[in-house]
Amino acid sequence: MPNSIVQDIRSVSSELSTPDVLRLLINKMFAGKTLVTASLKAPSVAVLKMVADVNPDTPVIFCVPGFQFPESVAYRERIVELLGLKNVSQSQGGEAKVRPGDHDHCERMWAEHRDLPSRSVEIVHLNQTLAPYDCWISAVYHQPLSSHVTHRVDVEGRLIRVDPLIRWTRDDVGAFMREHKLPFHPRALKREHTSPPENVPLPAVYHY
Repeated sequence: MPNSIVQDIRSVSSELSTPDVLRLLINKMFAGKTLVTASLKAPSVAVLKMVADVNPDTPVIFCVPGFQFPESVAYRERIVELLGLKNVSQSQGGEAKVRPGDHDHCERMWAEHRDLPSRSVEIVHLNQTLAPYDCWISAVYHQPLSSHVTHRVDVEGRLIRVDPLIRWTRDDVGAFMREHKLPFHPRALKREHTSPPENVPLPAVYHY
């Protein structure tokens, strides 16, 4: 993707709100050529709300490497139904082969381990999933942005890669979720306040 196109998008969208940037990309500049990657984190749900309001037919891929709690499956179904998303699938990301002339397109997601006090990062490669698209709205939000990422719209290999919430704080996300009456993941709420009971077995690795 030529850098000139990225500069043009930045120029046109510099003063636009996040929903308006998504509307510009999804419905105008890359109509039919935009894909969203998502998790079940609150920032991701906020982006999905805006995407659904812009165009509920936009393809959404939930990145789900490894085990998922039943609560996560139920929560995803609830969010999809609540927002009216119509083109949803999921990927475990086993697509490490890079297409000729392109970069390795991937999301980085936390994995938590039952028997270890720390977390590890899993790489979700999405090269084949992204092959038919020109614009990638990356909204997994498992890890902080790299320090060199300073723009909502950037170029990665042949793709336009977009971080819709680059200017948002955690408080902004919380306020958006409350304003639109969006539910938080039940396991995230539990984790903030309690630890799992010792007599309840947990899987070795879990994601949400």
